[in-house]
Amino acid sequence: MATVAPPNDTAIEREAEAWMHDPYDHFGYHNTRIHTLPCEEVEAVQLAAMNRRLAERRGQIKTLEKLADGQNITALATLDDMAPLLMPHDIYKSYPVSLLAKQRFDQITTWLSRLTRYDVSGVDVSDCDSIDSWLVRLREETPLDVATSSGSSGTCSFFPKSKRDYMTSVMGMRVQLAQKFGEHPRPGDLADKIHAIIPLYRDGHASTGAFAKYFGKIFAHDDPDYWHTCFNFKISSDLMWLAARLRAATAKGDASKVDVPPSLLARRAEWEQAQKDMPAQQLEFVNRMIHELKGQRVFVMGTSNLLYAAAKRGLDEGLSGVFAPDSVFMGGGGAKGVPLPDDLEEVVCRFFNCERMISAYGMTEMNSFSVLCDHDRYHVLPWVTVFLLDLETGQPLPRHGAQTGRAAFFDMTQDSTWGGIVTGDLVTVDWDRPCECGRTSVALEKKINRVSELQGGDDKISCAATPAAQAEAMDFLTGFGG
Repeated sequence: MATVAPPNDTAIEREAEAWMHDPYDHFGYHNTRIHTLPCEEVEAVQLAAMNRRLAERRGQIKTLEKLADGQNITALATLDDMAPLLMPHDIYKSYPVSLLAKQRFDQITTWLSRLTRYDVSGVDVSDCDSIDSWLVRLREETPLDVATSSGSSGTCSFFPKSKRDYMTSVMGMRVQLAQKFGEHPRPGDLADKIHAIIPLYRDGHASTGAFAKYFGKIFAHDDPDYWHTCFNFKISSDLMWLAARLRAATAKGDASKVDVPPSLLARRAEWEQAQKDMPAQQLEFVNRMIHELKGQRVFVMGTSNLLYAAAKRGLDEGLSGVFAPDSVFMGGGGAKGVPLPDDLEEVVCRFFNCERMISAYGMTEMNSFSVLCDHDRYHVLPWVTVFLLDLETGQPLPRHGAQTGRAAFFDMTQDSTWGGIVTGDLVTVDWDRPCECGRTSVALEKKINRVSELQGGDDKISCAATPAAQAEAMDFLTGFGG
């Protein structure tokens, strides 16, 4: 029997619509207001938004429709009722891998169409002879700007992110990073152009290039003099896929067997040389920005080890406090096998003239980044519902006390996709403990692990959906006969 949704509350329904459509405008781009909402109000709006999205998207996204129909889910009475409709993150690389090697972009487009509300069936991809050409065609002829990634498995994921999704995501970064929590936003926090320094690529479809152009829009207000990238060209998704396939072949003990088109394999030396040259080029770029933009307000997003190397060199040369004190520095990306020094944050802050180096938790499949507060917790935006799932059963853990489980989320702002995702991350939330920073939003503890690392490299995701419904949805998604 289908679950019955709670009675509609007109005020809550209006609030849900506003959060789904443009939450930053709704809250006046006020970071403190966003993160100090009463928990009861947030959960009521989240539930209303879930039901609105389910009613809309089940007729627009065919894989969701199969999953919901297979379990007779037409409405949600509680937040946890969403669990059977959350999709595992690896669904976005569930197409047959051989299709890429055969360059069957028509069939990959059919697969992608079953994961987005946007109609891509009319896009002619018959002349596309590379991943890049296919992704550009979709970007030019649809609202999508498909995001790619390729992990250790060697399989590219294709997430049907829209251009609007990217704008929502980057606006969230500006609202949260340019303002100081506990204070009203200053006019310049939103209206002023801020120099965006990105020590990566100017364009691309993977995160190393995809976000740059949107940073240029949101932070630099489309002024090319305020938009700075290390590599003023587009990173190739084909080369990234080649690198992933090479890693996968090497892991299997035979790097000679790489199933990519010969024309792409011939570019192996090009990719390897680019990777070899990259660290020195990035360091030179950051050093050049230091001298060109000294004293100005900047937004810098780079790996922690790169920022540390530039800061250490600057301090050794007698420089410090080089940028305006309200600049923003976001580090991350790991240390690439090199342990980070104990004085990392002290060195970076002293040289660049910032109070702290900011860290954030996010992923391609969500519009929302969670920023780390002064008490080492990642605060989730209120339009994202957090679920902690049992590793064995996939069922949601209780929403009280300290719980550790697989992270899953429902992001109501998703424009193109369903919005419900099950991740590969193990996180901890203390539902009953208010954070000392003053934010009332749900907070993830700083230590986040990959489930695969805890399970010896494998991560078999257990979903709350019934096995039959899950199998039927996957058969539909990956079948090309009908």
